[in-house]
Formats: sequence, C-alpha cells, structure tokens
Amino acid sequence: MAQDSTEIRKKLFRSPMVEGDRLADNNTSMNLMTRLHIEHDMEHVFKTVNRDMHEQRLKQLRQKLKTLEEDDWRYPSVDKLIGLQ
Repeated sequence: MAQDSTEIRKKLFRSPMVEGDRLADNNTSMNLMTRLHIEHDMEHVFKTVNRDMHEQRLKQLRQKLKTLEEDDWRYPSVDKLIGLQ
C-alpha cells in the first residue's frame, strides 16, 4: 500500500512536459549523432575519391610522358626550329 501511494505521488508530481523534454532531448541527440556520422562518412568518401582521382591523373600523365618520350625522335627539337641551335 505504501508503495502504491509512492508511485501515485511520483506520477502526480511528474510533469508530462519533463517526459516530453526527455524524449525530445534523446531524439535531438540521436539526430545530431546521425548527422555527424553521415558527415564523417561523406568526408571520408570524398577524400578517398579525390585521392583515387589524383592517382588516376598521375597514371595518365605518366603514360603520356612515356608516349612523348617514345615519339621524341620523330620531330626536330624546338630549339632548332626557333633558331637557338
């Protein structure tokens, strides 16, 4: 019986606004954590994609340089064409 009256008092003095605030705070915290998690994942993916694209560009430039070095013998030097040699 004493336990029932204690429960009744707890329920009586507990504001419904407080319970709502607790739920809202928990929901806000979860939203914030989710947002931060998504931002972190997006930043990680962005960095990875940028690094992969940079490596791809370097690979293409190396290939072009190799091709130019192989074809260099076909053409007269620029210095010779403009009269420096």
